Amino acid sequence: MLLRSSLADTMPRMPRSPWQWRIRLGCLAFLALAYGGLMWHMMHATHPHDTRAKPPAGMLHIPVKLLAPERAEPAPVAPPIMLEAPPPAVFAPPVVERGHHG
Repeated sequence: MLLRSSLADTMPRMPRSPWQWRIRLGCLAFLALAYGGLMWHMMHATHPHDTRAKPPAGMLHIPVKLLAPERAEPAPVAPPIMLEAPPPAVFAPPVVERGHHG
């Protein structure tokens, strides 16, 4: 009987504290500061003890060539595409039955 999904009707309600919203706001602020501190540490901290450590992802310099080199000779011109008419469609006439179906 200790594990119930709903509270008993005779159980007294917990009183609402005037500090309740301040406590919640304080916990939320602490969690936000902890997360921000962790992210700052991951992006800005240096690791002098580990010589194999890679620089942070935000600090990597990746050389990228934006323009392709010009071609020495231009590409050949494609031959024109000749369109052909499709064969005429031939369908059997529909079968029409009168009366009750089914």
